[in-house]
Amino acid sequence: MKIENLTTGFYFTNSYVISNDKNECIIVDPGLEYKKTADYIKSKYKPLAILITHAHMDHIDGIAYFSDLPIYLYKAEKDVFNDSDKNLYEMIGRVTPYTTNELDIRYVSDNDVINISDFTFKVIYTPGHTIGSCCYLMGNDLFTGDTLFNLSCGRCDFPTGDMSKMEESLTKLMNMFSDDVKCYPGHNDLTTIGYERIHNPFIR
Repeated sequence: MKIENLTTGFYFTNSYVISNDKNECIIVDPGLEYKKTADYIKSKYKPLAILITHAHMDHIDGIAYFSDLPIYLYKAEKDVFNDSDKNLYEMIGRVTPYTTNELDIRYVSDNDVINISDFTFKVIYTPGHTIGSCCYLMGNDLFTGDTLFNLSCGRCDFPTGDMSKMEESLTKLMNMFSDDVKCYPGHNDLTTIGYERIHNPFIR
């Protein structure tokens, strides 16, 4: 599998395109200012699905360019996805660029396994940044959204955020995974569980 990091928007959100040798791909967190990126993806790959780590606008706005694809979202994140205050569209003075009831949303739970073509992901529930934040594990690669960053973690002062839950989620990830697991965060640089275990000030 090939993983491309495509950073977009004024929050510099990392979106990931995971592709196989058949040029099929899965998109993780299509963000703001996504049109050129969407055009690039469609020109090079056959998109099969979208995985959402959490429903803040800078991780979901690009859905508008792939509204025919199935969208995987943690079940506890439904209200965040549907509420323009909770998903922070109101904060930036914009409106949601799609109609939710026209989307094919597939709600997932902790430890669910998602099989799409020859892609396999395991869902890991990691609330804290939002009530329904989750990570997706593919082999030795972990897509952490805004739960775990290089030397940091996501903010917990937005609607449904909870710092105590974030601490529990970070501990969960440290306990679940070995040092060599690669982490693909929603912002900033790639990292590993081992590096964060030693250096991240938010991990106890």
